[in-house]
Amino acid sequence: MIRTFRLEDVDYIINSHFRIYNREFNYDLSFRDFIGDSVKGFIKRANNKENIWILEIQGKQNGSIGIKEINDDTAQLGLFLVEPNVRGTGYGQQLVQTAIGFCKELSFKNIILWTNSELTSARRIYEGNGFELKETRIQTLSNKELTVILKQSCTEILY
Repeated sequence: MIRTFRLEDVDYIINSHFRIYNREFNYDLSFRDFIGDSVKGFIKRANNKENIWILEIQGKQNGSIGIKEINDDTAQLGLFLVEPNVRGTGYGQQLVQTAIGFCKELSFKNIILWTNSELTSARRIYEGNGFELKETRIQTLSNKELTVILKQSCTEILY
């Protein structure tokens, strides 16, 4: 089931992102801080045009996704994660569809996201949902040089 964020999910979101990105891509502790700042910002803003969802299977957290308001027209997708043991089961697609549906309900005109070249499975899900490459740049994150990719949804998704 996909449910709305609860305060007891904070540690899961931060620690699961760090654990998985560290193991799979060798990200360092600065990535944990980056995710922590994102989650804490969500809580502090308490904006009803933002949300985080948790994938929960048999009472256990197995993934997340979030939407952050950029401005009246644009939302940003982030915090997307699916635990390795449930990848390939369609849950990632369901999380992305939940986030897109939320944006439709709030009449956002655009959804943007930043991802990186290492996240091939996530990028396939984004592209399958109408996101298109708009910009790339080289950026240092977690003491790694990454090719960072901006993808923006097509307006057809939202209307």
